[in-house]
Amino acid sequence: MVSAEPRSTVFSREKTQPTRYDKVIQRWKEISVDCSEKELEVNLLSLIWESLDLNFQQVKPNTGLGAGVGLIPDFLVYQDLSKPPVLVVETKKRTARIANEKEQDFAKWCKDQSLYKQAVGYPVPNDKNNGIRQYLDKDKVDPKFLASYGWVFNGDFFQLWRRVDGLVLPLTPIQKVTEQSIPRLVRQLEYCLRNPQPALVTSIWNQKGGVAKTTNTINLGAVLAAQGKKVLLIDLDTQTDLTTGLGLNSSQHSGYLEQCLAKLQLGELDEAKSILDTAIQTRQFPTTDKKPFSLDILPGERKALDDFRDGKDLELRQKVRLFRKLLEPLREKYDYIFIDVSPSIDALTDAVLLSCDTILTPLDYGKKSLHHGVNTYQVKVPQARGIRAKAEHLHWGPWNLGAVFSNCPPDCSAQLEAFIEAELKAKNFTGSLCKTRLKTYAQAKLAEFKKVPVICWQNSPITKLYKELADEVFFNHHFIDH
Repeated sequence: MVSAEPRSTVFSREKTQPTRYDKVIQRWKEISVDCSEKELEVNLLSLIWESLDLNFQQVKPNTGLGAGVGLIPDFLVYQDLSKPPVLVVETKKRTARIANEKEQDFAKWCKDQSLYKQAVGYPVPNDKNNGIRQYLDKDKVDPKFLASYGWVFNGDFFQLWRRVDGLVLPLTPIQKVTEQSIPRLVRQLEYCLRNPQPALVTSIWNQKGGVAKTTNTINLGAVLAAQGKKVLLIDLDTQTDLTTGLGLNSSQHSGYLEQCLAKLQLGELDEAKSILDTAIQTRQFPTTDKKPFSLDILPGERKALDDFRDGKDLELRQKVRLFRKLLEPLREKYDYIFIDVSPSIDALTDAVLLSCDTILTPLDYGKKSLHHGVNTYQVKVPQARGIRAKAEHLHWGPWNLGAVFSNCPPDCSAQLEAFIEAELKAKNFTGSLCKTRLKTYAQAKLAEFKKVPVICWQNSPITKLYKELADEVFFNHHFIDH
């Protein structure tokens, strides 16, 4: 796996704009390393709001979230006062201990500090403090106070969080506030305030094949689409099972990938976007409850994918960069993007891991599946995230949504369950297992023959399970950070 290219150069290269940031930098230098939370807010945050061109009406302090005692963040920040806030803010006092910590390995060190834990909302002994985790909880917060982003800040640590429906995940690494980083930090805030929420990009992936990777991609995406979300499925598996599984002929959609990548290499972004728009196919699916839904599909074509994966004209780093550029215009159009990719570790898989926001790991009850699933969860995903953290300061990832058992026999024995539990323990698996288990039903095979998602049969038990999984992972409050 190669190093990632930054998603947007505006966040990867420091640009000097002294007239914009001078006041913030100067004030940050002047405030005490032991100043109180209130002093920090009055003396430093006021200048940050000014640098973002926010007026006093857009920044509301100590507003209750309408959902119980204690849910009172330090600030709610609005872009449009007629809509919910964009940003919820939790500040903490400044301390010499944190201020004097070296920048190298600061993020890892900061995770163990009680002030940071309190700001995010991690449990702290003998402390009932709330944090961003609770303030972005859609199951607790009144919708009119529910922000899309969260910010934790104490003058020395800085981190942004993102909410997509019920899912809450880091948007940036923990960052050390320095004279050099302040311009970047302000630009990150500006991005959240000025740009629409981009699509959440997810891959359902395991290095072991035959674990319902493509089936889960189709049906989880279909559940979200049936709930009114704009969903795009991208087929990057050279077998093109997702494309054919939804009734499309991959040979009828050849050529677009090469054309699009060529335009991207030339910097002709509008032309590349036009090619993608033409290539995307929309399919509408009927349901037994008479509520049809539609899915957008970017078809796969074996030759083009093989050429991209194996071609010698571009280094792997360049391929990753091109794929990330390809995703840029698509993120603006959808709520959710799912990418189906081969279980093999190759250029296509690297491009996905170094571009997507989240990974859902499918498992079955086989020993090989567990081995590769644990490796995906605890090695491959953190490895990709570590590579990207060196180049990116925004849209950091990927993050683990959890591991979900698929193709489960309906009559799993207690003995088999015990073997699975022992195997996971032996591999020191510390990740999250989804409560929903996707069992094997004949209806799913019928759906394959009819080339439609199984959720078209609304009363099918497997449809109920996919809905439960969507609720568990995306719609109910789901906080992830690993």
